[in-house]
Amino acid sequence: MNIIRPMLLALLLAVPNVATAVRIYQSTGPDGVTQFSDQPSPQARELDISVPTQVPAAQPPGAYDKPTATETSTAPEAIRYTRLRITQPSNDAVFWFADGPVRVQVDIAPPLAEGHVLVPFLDGVAQGEGAAGNSFTLSGLNPNTYQLKVVIRDQNGRNLKQSATVRFHFKRQSVNLPARRAPPATGN
Repeated sequence: MNIIRPMLLALLLAVPNVATAVRIYQSTGPDGVTQFSDQPSPQARELDISVPTQVPAAQPPGAYDKPTATETSTAPEAIRYTRLRITQPSNDAVFWFADGPVRVQVDIAPPLAEGHVLVPFLDGVAQGEGAAGNSFTLSGLNPNTYQLKVVIRDQNGRNLKQSATVRFHFKRQSVNLPARRAPPATGN
């Protein structure tokens, strides 16, 4: 009976009160694979294998299927985000250049997990590597109308959830506005 090496060791350790030495026969098959057997053959070489006198206690069925404490603590738990919504700016909001950067606020449930980031997209283009919170600012904008969405990404760069798109307008005030003109000269 041919036995693969790991199976042989498992078989020897599973038998209680095993003698300290067991005879095993090693040979090379026609395909070049090393084989072990408990029956001699003409080409086989006899091996003496020492087996420990103390055999480990048998594990209950299925015990090897359960993860150990270290496996469960290092394996990241899959987070399923149920809500991702841009709350600020509101759709069609107007921002003025003089007011500074545009503040973005996002509603996320459950809260953003460790290692996950919130990546803003303006007109379909990612803006930076992402923020580790639910608010950030967009600066350096030119006067224009923008389409904004946010995406939650994990530490491997995979997109986990995407928000709906919000449109906002970033404007610069004109120097020709009536409030900026010099008062008319009086004729006194």
